Amino acid sequence: MGRTRERGLRARRLGVLAASALFLSFLVPATASATTAGADQAAVTCYGGSVAISLPANGYSGTYTTSSRCNDINLRIDSGGSQWVAVCWAAHGYCQDHWTLVTEDAGYTVVASDVLDGTTFYFVTTNGGGTRSGRTAY
Repeated sequence: MGRTRERGLRARRLGVLAASALFLSFLVPATASATTAGADQAAVTCYGGSVAISLPANGYSGTYTTSSRCNDINLRIDSGGSQWVAVCWAAHGYCQDHWTLVTEDAGYTVVASDVLDGTTFYFVTTNGGGTRSGRTAY
């Protein structure tokens, strides 16, 4: 009688473990896809608010003001060739201490990170070779 009861308890424990594992296997993919979907939605919202930009070969762009759509300042060059770019803070009168190479047809490149909403900025370029066209998302 004791062996039968022991087997019954073992079988019940295995059944509970199998049911728990099956339940958890459904939760993990749902959590991962929800996180991915959230990141994808944030990118769509940020890039969805992008504006067309024309960058001079050596000089300054117009001014822009950051919004709550993006946490960073992003730049994409669609034609005219790759471009070295720095971001300048209009209210403070100084530019970044480094340049970022934005490659043509490579998608968006982050040129400034963790920028506060409502910050006025512009791009300064160097490299010659003519005007570049693309989009900026901020």
